[in-house]
This record gives sequence, structure tokens and C-alpha cells, in this order.
Amino acid sequence: MSLKRYTALVRRDRRLKGGWVRTTTVHSRQLCGSRLTLDAMFENGRVQELGYRVRACSLGQATTAIVYSRAPGMTADELEAVHSQLIQILKNNLPTRDALIWPELAIFQHAAFMPARHDSALLPFRALQELFVTEE
Repeated sequence: MSLKRYTALVRRDRRLKGGWVRTTTVHSRQLCGSRLTLDAMFENGRVQELGYRVRACSLGQATTAIVYSRAPGMTADELEAVHSQLIQILKNNLPTRDALIWPELAIFQHAAFMPARHDSALLPFRALQELFVTEE
């Protein structure tokens, strides 16, 4: 799937409600102004469900769409491994196709030369890290 298709998947906000929902808002540390509010429900140290409100460039929107579909069922350590791979891809160091935990992250290899947008692409992982800390 293309970057454009992933961005289309998160055009409408999908927020979670309820007493068990944890929420955080993260902002890009760079000047692009990207922002993500991420809602999560956890059970036994694993993501059960996610919700979001994303106001970010196409990279931030695409990673949010991918994380939204792939993170449920995963632990903090498993997500950190995916996060590390995305960082490597953004540094123009694409792992082999077989080594990619989430093969769809390969679309971000074209963003290696847009460093001002990298922080936006990493927003969903930063938000999940914060939420896992509050869950512990």
C-alpha cells in the first residue's frame, strides 16, 4: 500500500472512551507542528485497542495508520523493536525484507532525505511509550 493510502485511513478521528482508556498527546519536536492524541486500552501488558486524533504531515498520518492496525496484541518490548527498525529506515538503512517486523514500514525509506519530518513519523511510537509507562 502507498503512503497516500495509509494517510487516507486516518482522516477521521477514532477516539476511545471509557474508564480503562489511557490517553496522551505528543507533539513533534521539530518545527512541522505535527500532533497526535493516542488513546489505548491495555490488558496483561499488551495493547488491546487504540484510538487517535492525528494532525500531522503525511508521514505522521501513515505511521499512525500502520500502528493503529498492527499494535493491538503487542507488548512494549515488541513495539520498541518495530520503533528501532523505523528509526533505521529513516536513517536510510533499510533492513532486508525478511528482517522487517512490519514489512509495510519499507515505504518510509523514501523519507530518509526529509529529516525535518522524521519526528512526525515517530509520534505514534513516542505516544505508545508514554502510555505503557502510565500503565505500569
